[in-house]
Amino acid sequence: MKFLIFIGLLVLLYWYFAKRKKKLAKSKNRELIEEMVFDENCQSYIRKKEAIKMELNGKTYYFCSKKCVEEFLEKIPKLQS
Repeated sequence: MKFLIFIGLLVLLYWYFAKRKKKLAKSKNRELIEEMVFDENCQSYIRKKEAIKMELNGKTYYFCSKKCVEEFLEKIPKLQS
């Protein structure tokens, strides 16, 4: 009787961890598929869904923070000259 309870417990543990492993694998695949965009100011890549989007002169720019947006806007007159 103890043996059957032990086997049942092992089956339940296996089922629980196998299901959990599948969930983690699915969530990791979603993260790998996310699109990355380039931050013009700090020269880094960030996730598109986390980026601050700004359109200027028909071109779309993405930034990692408000600070980067402000710094980029200060540099624009220098870049256009």
